[in-house]
Amino acid sequence: MARLVTWAVRARVAIALAVATTSASLDAFADAPTADGRGAPKNAKAVVPDRVAVRFVTPETGGMARPRFITDRQLAFFTRIETMMEGVTLPEGEYPDRYTRVATDRMVARAMLASLLFQRGTEPLDLPRLALEARADLADRVGGSAPLEALMKKEGIEEEELMTFLREKVRASWYVDKAITPIFAVTEESLREAFRGALHPYRGMKFEDVRPRLRRWVVTERLRSAELEFLQSARSRVNVAVVNPVGTTELEPMQPHSTLPPERAPER
Repeated sequence: MARLVTWAVRARVAIALAVATTSASLDAFADAPTADGRGAPKNAKAVVPDRVAVRFVTPETGGMARPRFITDRQLAFFTRIETMMEGVTLPEGEYPDRYTRVATDRMVARAMLASLLFQRGTEPLDLPRLALEARADLADRVGGSAPLEALMKKEGIEEEELMTFLREKVRASWYVDKAITPIFAVTEESLREAFRGALHPYRGMKFEDVRPRLRRWVVTERLRSAELEFLQSARSRVNVAVVNPVGTTELEPMQPHSTLPPERAPER
């Protein structure tokens, strides 16, 4: 009995010492100097992890074993992109359902199409350059580089994060052109017709001055049509769930997305 009591006392002492040591270590870590030699500020804000807005599962992107996610920041950003393309100005904090659905559909469709290209074992030639051209096209569509960068800052999108999405867009474009319908071949006649009659960002400019940018715009318009048609045809095998509506501050029950969101290159 005496031995049992002794061991019990020793155990309690050991636990108390462990707790005290851990607490002291955490205090020391919190007060440890940073790389510039200063201690961590007492009022430093905690890092808030990304909140998932949408989860989607498709056979093309790995099925149930590999669900994909669109974060609140990403969906907010691309929702605003859709509105800016239409010249719509939204009040602070508003993300209309119509635009969030379209943004979600495009992100899901592009992930599927990019995955299909990867499964073919190919990559677009000169992908970095094409992604930069896609960025320039996006800037043209929203009024220039300054409005695009202001929106990125507002919604918390880093440059590399944007380029990840644009590389996925390039991959999706290549798959559409090779396997679904030609979108890259733009004839002179169709280019001039688009210049005369389409609602492009280059109205008021000379045709010769905007020819390369207009061609890029036409190709993207073809992709935007093709990707939604592709998603419509694949609807029966696509599962999209709204985890938390964009712009909300409280967690809500998961809801299905009735119409049918990192760079994640297709899994090898």
